[in-house]
Amino acid sequence: MADSQVIEVRRLIDGLRWDRRRDPYRGRREYGARADEVAAEIDRLIKREAAAQAVPLARRAVERVTSALLHMDDSSGIVGDRLGELMLLYAKACTAAPPDAKRLAAWLVKMRLDGPGWPETRLAVFKDALGERGLAELARLVEDRRAADDPDSWAVLVGVRDLREQLAAVSGDVDAHVTVLAEDLRGTYRYTKIVKALRAAGRDGDAEWWAREGLARDRAGHQADQLRDRLVDLLLDHGRGDEAIALRRAALEHRTMHIDYIALRKTAERVGQWPDLRDSALSVIRGRAQVDRRYVTDLLNVLIAEKLLNEAWGLAVAHPNELHESEWFRLIELREIDQPADVIAPYQDLIELQLAATGDKYRYNKAVKTIIRLGEAYRRSGDESGFAGYLADLRERHKRKTSFIAKLDRARLDP
Repeated sequence: MADSQVIEVRRLIDGLRWDRRRDPYRGRREYGARADEVAAEIDRLIKREAAAQAVPLARRAVERVTSALLHMDDSSGIVGDRLGELMLLYAKACTAAPPDAKRLAAWLVKMRLDGPGWPETRLAVFKDALGERGLAELARLVEDRRAADDPDSWAVLVGVRDLREQLAAVSGDVDAHVTVLAEDLRGTYRYTKIVKALRAAGRDGDAEWWAREGLARDRAGHQADQLRDRLVDLLLDHGRGDEAIALRRAALEHRTMHIDYIALRKTAERVGQWPDLRDSALSVIRGRAQVDRRYVTDLLNVLIAEKLLNEAWGLAVAHPNELHESEWFRLIELREIDQPADVIAPYQDLIELQLAATGDKYRYNKAVKTIIRLGEAYRRSGDESGFAGYLADLRERHKRKTSFIAKLDRARLDP
């Protein structure tokens, strides 16, 4: 590889410096584009069998972007994604041309424990470059930090734990991996990690035990849903469809949310039992909504999913205040196809709500769009004169909203 080409890559990397005095909200896309250029050049070096030259360049690029992210707003993730790509390229280069294993281990530990929290350190992609010597050194450094650092510090609570788990995972010792994961079981997601590791090792019996143990401690919430999904998949894989359905049914009866109903339906469909279970499942969520209005929206979503649209409309009309604006629009779109007259009153209510939303600077634009849709409903129901009367009344009641009236005039809705 010619020196001039390496010099060009270094020049591009130098362009990844970020002046902390710059506006943190400007220039992110341009910076991301420069990072893409750097990544492309480093990738070319690796493919041209010049990985030894790519190793220090990739590492420098990672460090440049890591520092830059301290001083820019990257809520969109544009630059963070590029940093992840550069980190993977660094691992790729190290695998092709391994640097000193102990120094690589020290760098990875430093980035994870003393860095700002990024980039993600994935030992699996550095495993071959580290080798046994590097992994042993990394384990030693992690244990030293575990013993010396404040046990309540971020480095120990998050960083050290993460590296210990990853070391156990790349070791191939499933029992050691489970032991490390089980040191902290305060979150249901920890059980999910254990189940995943055990299933990957073909130890489904142990995986089932851990899944049931986790659900016994916490059977609600997003983390429990993920654990339940894994247990259901395990049961289905072993032909235990009745047990999988019982698990889903218990979740529906306990929490009775739309997602629980859909999960039960999908599981029952996989084993061909949904036709026999549908009515009883519907009765569960109907019954909950009758005694607790907070479940009206969940029932509504279920009814739409089951194409029980007349019942869904009746539910909405009976509980108008329980529905969000977006839910009303969704229902109206389904109803106005065949029953345009039915949607006139709900459209009018939505328009009033939009006009009253003083905190929304787009409220007048939204209201005019809804009025246009209302006019179409009037027309399709054969009541164009009714729309004219509605517009006249609307103008009179909101005549002081001059900006709104001006937008209404520009829409040219009057007959």
